[in-house]
This record gives sequence, C-alpha cells and structure tokens, in this order.
Amino acid sequence: MKFRKSIFSGSIIAVLAAVLLFTGTAQAEVHLNMGSTSSTSGVYAWCVAAANVINKADNGIQVTVVESGAGMDNLRKISAGVFDFAMAIDLPGSLQLYKGIEGFEGKQFKDVRWLFLRNIFADRLYVRKDSGVTSFADLKGKRFCPGIPGSASAAYIMQYDEILGHNIQLVPSALGDAITALKENRIVGLQKSSGLYNMDASLIEVNLTTPLTVVGYSEEDVKKIQEKIPYMTFLKREKGIIKEFPDVGPIWEECPIAGAVATASMPEEVGYQIVKAYVEGFDEIASAYAPIKGFDPVGDYFKNAGDDVVPAHAGLIRYAKEMGIDVPERFIPPEYKK
Repeated sequence: MKFRKSIFSGSIIAVLAAVLLFTGTAQAEVHLNMGSTSSTSGVYAWCVAAANVINKADNGIQVTVVESGAGMDNLRKISAGVFDFAMAIDLPGSLQLYKGIEGFEGKQFKDVRWLFLRNIFADRLYVRKDSGVTSFADLKGKRFCPGIPGSASAAYIMQYDEILGHNIQLVPSALGDAITALKENRIVGLQKSSGLYNMDASLIEVNLTTPLTVVGYSEEDVKKIQEKIPYMTFLKREKGIIKEFPDVGPIWEECPIAGAVATASMPEEVGYQIVKAYVEGFDEIASAYAPIKGFDPVGDYFKNAGDDVVPAHAGLIRYAKEMGIDVPERFIPPEYKK
C-alpha cells in the first residue's frame, strides 16, 4: 500500500487505514515496502529484526524488507514513492532531502518525516594495519572504499575529500566486493558504519586474517568540514574507547544520528503502530543488533537532534506524548493535530 498524495488521498486514506488496522479480519492488512541496506551489512540484521516485530504485532501491518543501497538510495526511493518507509537513514542525509541541498540539490522533499531512532553511530574508517595509514590525510593518492554506492556515508566521504583536498582514489563498492578488495590489498581500507564502541560485525572475521586498525580526522579537518557542512556531527574518541582497537585514539569520528523515516502521507495511526511495535519489541531487536542497546528510540531523537531537524512523524509524536516525553515545537509538522 503506497501512501502517496492524490485528489482523494488525505482524509480517505486516514479513515481506510484506521478501518484496516482495527477490523480484526485476517485479510484486512496494510502492506508496506520498507527500504533497508545491503544484505551483507551488519545493519541488515537490525532492519529484518525490526520488520519481524512489526509483522508479529497485532496491528494489521505487514512489512516487506527490500534490500537497497542504504541511506541516500533509501531517501531517493522514499521521495519517489517506491518505499513507504525506510531504515538505515541518518539525520544529515534526511536534512539534505528535506532542504533540497547537497546530494538533493533541486530535489527538495518537505514531506520526509522522522519515524524512530536506531542509535548514534560512527562512520568508521578501517584500514589495513600494514598500510602505514594513520589518519584520513594519509589516504591521499591511495585506493579507499568510501562505502556502498548511493549510501549517505559514501557521499560524505567524497565531500570531505573534496573539502580537504586529499585526492583520495575513492572506489565505492558493495560491502562484499570491498572486503574482497581489502583482503587482496587492492584497496587500503574502507568506511563502514559501526557502533560507537565496537567493530562492525561484518569485519570481525576479516580482522582475524587481515589485521585492521582505525583512523580518524584531525581537529583541523573537523573545523574545515563543519565550515562547509555545519550540520555534520563529529565526536572525539579517546584512546581505548573502541573495544577491538585499544591502541586507537584520540581521533575524531563522524557520528550521526541514525534511524528510520517515513512521509507525511503515511497516516498517523500507521506510524503510531510501527513505533509502538518497535518499542515493545526492542529487546528482541537488540538481541539481533546489539549497537542499539542503551538508546531510547523515541526520546533520544528529541534530546540529541540539534536546532536543524527533520520534523517527526505524527505517529511518533503521538506515541512520545503518551509516554510523557517532551516534544519541542521545532519537531512538530504541519499535519500533526493535537
């Protein structure tokens, strides 16, 4: 079921969605396509686990997980109506779509809505330990995979390279292809979104046979990047903070908010039921994807997003208010009715 606007869509879709959700008949279901990421990514397990808890909830919603090129690809397909909602999204990419800037210059989509938070993560720079690379600047002239083609994190690395003038030989690749190239020493490293304190699961086995290390940005790099892209978030990571790399640090890493987005045309009731199912099934999802542990999928968006935000979905706002969570005015979209 696509929630796209038409002459008849507004009130009729909302009424039909409510009827479908609460008639209790086996055939009365809302079917949604959910964008995810590459099936070889550790984040894919989170996407599948989230879909499972939504599908198991008694809410009339059935979600189909669709493999994709992750962040920016998902955002393009959200705005085109291919996906009803999408995971593996970060806030900076969503802001680009909402404002029609950077990767979405001239393609503004004001109807994108934040649905729930996954975690705050690191777009981490992994390199072969034998490469001699100790910083982002050391990648100059070397072959490096910035991420999956079409992903937000790959686009950011390309922007950073341009801003800092390093002329890195960037080779966007599917994760499986990048790992093979890394093992065969055809690239010196790759970017992989990871938990703040741990190596990404997809690289644990790689590290056993091809020892890796982590590099970051300098404080001067961060200042130059934020002069051009002020909404990007970087954190200083002290020595030993990444469990598998006790000798790494201090370094600066790009650490955005990640989660799921929908659109304003998804009815409030549908968004509410998705958020409710996700929160109630949180422990099950965390057992499949540990990096979400310790994060509040509802309240942490309102606490950690800066002044520049993507409006929250009406269903998320409703759930937050029911839980007694404060929702500042800047998150309220025009379609939300108190």
